[in-house]
Amino acid sequence: MPSRRELLLGVTAASTAAVAGCLGNTGAGPGTDDDYTWPTVGADLRNSRAIPDGVAPRDEPDVEWRVDLESSQATSEPIVTDDTVLVTTGLDIVAFDRETRNRRWSIDPDSEAYAYNSSPTVFDDTAYVPERRELTARDLESGAVEWSFELERIVSESALTVTDTGDDGRVYVAAGNTIHALDAESGDELWEQELLGIAQYALAKHADWLFVATRGGELYRLNSWEGAVEWRRTIEAGISSAPIVLTSDDRRRGHGVAIAGGDGSITYFDVGGEREWETELHAFGEDGLAIGHRRLLARSGSTLYALETDDGDERWRVDLGEHTRGPPIVVGDTVYVGGDRLRAIDIDGGVGVRTVRVGEQRFEREETGDVGYVTAAGGTLFVTTNVAAMDEESAELLVLS
Repeated sequence: MPSRRELLLGVTAASTAAVAGCLGNTGAGPGTDDDYTWPTVGADLRNSRAIPDGVAPRDEPDVEWRVDLESSQATSEPIVTDDTVLVTTGLDIVAFDRETRNRRWSIDPDSEAYAYNSSPTVFDDTAYVPERRELTARDLESGAVEWSFELERIVSESALTVTDTGDDGRVYVAAGNTIHALDAESGDELWEQELLGIAQYALAKHADWLFVATRGGELYRLNSWEGAVEWRRTIEAGISSAPIVLTSDDRRRGHGVAIAGGDGSITYFDVGGEREWETELHAFGEDGLAIGHRRLLARSGSTLYALETDDGDERWRVDLGEHTRGPPIVVGDTVYVGGDRLRAIDIDGGVGVRTVRVGEQRFEREETGDVGYVTAAGGTLFVTTNVAAMDEESAELLVLS
């Protein structure tokens, strides 16, 4: 329980904000765009996990529809296009029709082993699907295989991205300690690059750079056209998140990449590989970063932090309760994150001091089991549940609007 002094500080901060108008507010509004999708892990090539001008529920939403996943949990985030939702259930990767809500196709319907941990990426009506030791391009409507590329190692968790470069479209995929670049149309290999360590988490791409994290703590910048290593930096405590690219829209000066360390640190490197700042939080979870409205959101244990992108200073923090694993996302002026329930939090964190906040929460919603992953498309939230700790239950995909 907060002390009397902390409560008084919170009231003072709230009063000051009411008089002054803001305490470092972002100025973000609720968003106006209701025609967006979530075609890849992290929402876009740079892993922002954000639709800054997107519309999404700001009050407690209704369930538009729900479907059993026939599994105890989703193992990666839902991928959503205009007419399809792709869910990795651990046992299978399933395509649902958004209009009929029926299963359209899946890759391994008879599987009894939790073998799939990565989400597909969709580009130009093709789903690029990580199928353990091969990457397969499938027609999004029918699931028919267009091409497949065999890999020597299992595809790394969520380590897949597709570039939009017209005739030069490329697919980048990590498997074991190797990055492969493939022609998106034919599946022909264009180059490969070996790493010092096993690649983990989603790849990030910006301009001609590809950023790759390894399980052992190496962060690489590769030339995306040739695969050459341009620099490599070491996070001594290991890496616990996908790299996330910050641009001049996110901060006052320059581009760069942020990464979470296994000790709870967040480190920002400029594009030349210089370590510009580092912030110490607490024990870090798995893959919990997002960027929106000049705030770097970091889920560390059961706490959500908002950091200044220019120097890593803390702006606010909010307690998320127990069982918090999924990463946050940003849509419009709201941060959504799972855990023991779904929470929607003001991007400015309300007002207050540290955990003593006023008006930070827009809504919360409990489900059977925990809330795992949250993504968004077309003004709607796509939420998976996790019932791994419960007997004879199936996780669900919930569509909330």
